Amino acid sequence: MSYRNLMLLLAMLFISYACYVRAEQNPYARYIAAGFSVIDEWALEEAPDQELFNGAMHGMISVLHRHGDQHSEFVDAQQQAAFTEEFDQEFGGVGIVLRMLGKPPVPTVIGLPQPGTPAAEADIRLGDRIEAVDGHSTDGMQLEQITQMVRGPVDEPVTLAVRRPGDAEPHDVTVNRAVIMVESVIGDVRGPDGQWNYLISKNPRIGYVRIRKFGDKTAEELATILADLTRDDDLAGLIVDVRDDAGGSLDAAVEISDLFLRAGRTIVSTRDRDGRIRDRYLSTGTGGYANVPLVVLVDRNSASASEIVAACLQDYDRAKIIGERSYGKGTVQRLLPIESGRSLLKLTSATYWRPSGKNIHRMEGDEDAAEWGITPDQGFVIAMTPEEYDLWSNYRGRRDLVGNSADGVLLDELTEQDGKIPADYRDAALQRAVEFLSKQKKD
Repeated sequence: MSYRNLMLLLAMLFISYACYVRAEQNPYARYIAAGFSVIDEWALEEAPDQELFNGAMHGMISVLHRHGDQHSEFVDAQQQAAFTEEFDQEFGGVGIVLRMLGKPPVPTVIGLPQPGTPAAEADIRLGDRIEAVDGHSTDGMQLEQITQMVRGPVDEPVTLAVRRPGDAEPHDVTVNRAVIMVESVIGDVRGPDGQWNYLISKNPRIGYVRIRKFGDKTAEELATILADLTRDDDLAGLIVDVRDDAGGSLDAAVEISDLFLRAGRTIVSTRDRDGRIRDRYLSTGTGGYANVPLVVLVDRNSASASEIVAACLQDYDRAKIIGERSYGKGTVQRLLPIESGRSLLKLTSATYWRPSGKNIHRMEGDEDAAEWGITPDQGFVIAMTPEEYDLWSNYRGRRDLVGNSADGVLLDELTEQDGKIPADYRDAALQRAVEFLSKQKKD
């Protein structure tokens, strides 16, 4: 049994016992059970027990939302697999990214197939159209439906009808699904072989990593990349980009911060609803990168775990923070298995506090003048208008998906969907980070 599953089992036992004790102490727990029994037996319209239970859970969560907790969530049994994929960073599939392109829209392989995956080994290519899955035409289907059909149990086959650009007819490709690892740390651009380049192309002595989500494997991914980048001891600096990263695992944020700190420093602390410190996380000094010059890029959508890393490195003057003011999410959610583990309760149970002793949470109704979020260092604020943000987002997304390998037709279709990007477009925050680190090396 894995450590994660053991912890989930222990948490489930604890929650079950706590509920039992709570039911003895709080009469409302008994009232809920009694109400469920009355509805189940006497309601004119018979409703499935599962739907009644789900409705009760969603109802209690909605009360928390009305009282200001917007981040608690009930994840029912049907949603759990997709929800946990974000943290487990793996699923059964073939290793392609699809997007609806063309007229009429057809699911198109838009990202380079991950190296070593069934799709890469079967020579499925960027720009290929998927016209059927296991004999079922994709015509008229939503992308979510098609994705669910392509994914499935590991080692089971799936047959894709693939039409290559320029071909008159599709050809069938049958592959066995495999465990697909979801990358949470990516680089600047993919090369022709599908591998990420973690160095700035115009300044190959500066490393660049983007954390898209803080999952169970994120810290391990980053540590592996850093070991490769520093192998020749020629790294002038590192840019850690957490723009558009909504957060994720607190443990991952702690482990990543620890990579860049000396021992004995508070990374983050959490407090319960009474203000008492619940946990304090200290650096171990074993990360090995305490002397690497750092920049952290943040924007309006950097939240939660992203803000923990940025706040920690800013408070110790360990990294220069560049970009926009971050989102301001200073609460911690725990994943608690319920219904014998078939569903999950994502429950806000604590607030987190940066090393300086401040909580960065933006309360409902807070104005811009209030103290919330992570503010970039003085002289390093690079704000974007909504139009500029959309332009950057489209540029970054297109660059991530197609790299340097897209043909003109595919780029034309992307442009039609996302809008034209100027040929001389520059990522202003990234450019500022490169300038800063280059100057640091000269000093």
